[in-house]
Amino acid sequence: MSQYYRFRRGDRVVILSGKHLGAAGVVDSAVFQRTVDWPGQFAPGYHVLLGDGRAVTVRWDQVERLESD
Repeated sequence: MSQYYRFRRGDRVVILSGKHLGAAGVVDSAVFQRTVDWPGQFAPGYHVLLGDGRAVTVRWDQVERLESD
C-alpha cells in the first residue's frame, strides 16, 4: 500500500480542508478516485463516514487522526 494511505477502516479522522472542513468521521475505505473538492482529478484518498450519516470522498492530505480526549 502507498505511503499516502496512513489510516485503516475504523480510524477516527477530522477533515482539514474543503467543503467538509472540521467534520469528524470514520474511515470506511482507502480509494483512488475523484474527490468532493477536486472532482476533475483522480487521487489517493478515503471514503469517510461522517457523524450525520453521509459518506464523503476526500484526498489523503485532507484528513488527520482525530485525537481522543
